[in-house]
Amino acid sequence: MFDKLSKNVGEVLDFPPDVAGNGPKITIIGRQEILVENYLEIIEFTEEEIHLNTTEGEICLAGKEFILKTILATELRIGGYLTSLTYLGGSEAR
Repeated sequence: MFDKLSKNVGEVLDFPPDVAGNGPKITIIGRQEILVENYLEIIEFTEEEIHLNTTEGEICLAGKEFILKTILATELRIGGYLTSLTYLGGSEAR
């Protein structure tokens, strides 16, 4: 019920989707730092690849020397060198 209410309020107040929604928000600073908000779980983590489950499907981050700087319930801060970000599966564009 709250999800439906927050979407309606967000639409009425014309909030951007990242504020009103619960989908992932990914902030990339250069290639050295990645902030992922609203992820559901870490599926796989190595120094070269990170797979995350989100409400929009699986996200794959590829690079090298990845380290987890911050791990919170809904937020990850990752250091390293990012070479690519890919969505695997999930819902199609609306």
